[in-house]
Amino acid sequence: MPRAPRIEFAGAIYHLMNRGDHLERIFEDEADRELFLRTLGETVTSAGWVVHSFVLMPNHYHLLVETARPTLVKGMQYLNSTYTARYNARHKTRGHLFQGRYKALLVDGQAAGYFLTVSDYIHLNPARMKGVGRVRTLKELTGNRWSSAGWLAGSRRGRPGWLRWERVYGELGLANWGSRSRREYREHLERRIRDVRGHDESWKNIRRGWCLGSEGFLERMKAKLEELSAKPHECDSWAGVAVEEMEQDRAARLLLEGTRHLGLKSLSGGTALERYLLARWVRTRTRVGTRWLAGQLGFESVGTLSYGLWHVGQRLRQDDQTRRRWKLLDSYNPKD
Repeated sequence: MPRAPRIEFAGAIYHLMNRGDHLERIFEDEADRELFLRTLGETVTSAGWVVHSFVLMPNHYHLLVETARPTLVKGMQYLNSTYTARYNARHKTRGHLFQGRYKALLVDGQAAGYFLTVSDYIHLNPARMKGVGRVRTLKELTGNRWSSAGWLAGSRRGRPGWLRWERVYGELGLANWGSRSRREYREHLERRIRDVRGHDESWKNIRRGWCLGSEGFLERMKAKLEELSAKPHECDSWAGVAVEEMEQDRAARLLLEGTRHLGLKSLSGGTALERYLLARWVRTRTRVGTRWLAGQLGFESVGTLSYGLWHVGQRLRQDDQTRRRWKLLDSYNPKD
């Protein structure tokens, strides 16, 4: 299936996200995070971006970016490739760091609510995570050095010049950087922390979609995508590509949750049989391709995974222990 071209235009707003290859960590320590932010600052300068919100999580990052010029692709190529090269040089490693094509959700910057919803989604990532490290209070959220929440709330000094507060504040009707505005923004974040679970439903389109906005905005973006497509059959494929990326994002989350549910420390830490079980489980719940799944699970080829899926099917008919492992995994129903 051909990939749809990226929609680029002056003034476009994107929610950008990329994960580590095989869902592995992309930041080993604070020096890595500093390195990423320095690389992001260079990207902002060269590509003419404006960054409104960001958060760095252990194995992925989120950015809310506005492009003054149509430089999404140029900027993301520089950001991801340069950080990867610097990470590899620092840790004396080689190869890919990120899982593949980054997610770029187009955000409606004109209709009310969409921009702020994405900004909140980014800032509240640490509050939605599970297990050790989950953020539960405003103090913890704004004290996070690797999120823009602290700077925008006025809780931290030394805000990078490329991080802007005006648009986020404007969405809340706050016209200046005064102490009252900063207090009101902190109160807004505190409310969102308290009801973070209740907003999961409204965030599905951010996690799974390709465009977030009003019906008029969606129609305009469809038209732009069709104009950019080089061939007629590609014009008709934009929806299929969007679904493919949505399914891959959902499958990546399932792999991560399934890995934890099996008691594995990482995807690469399991046995081949456990990875075959994960592959079978994800295949029953998503429409991701075998090639993508083989890459995520570290198999050398599609043929290896295809054989493994057949092999695990045989084991499920013959081996009680394998059936118990499958029932443990199959009984788990993570939230969509």
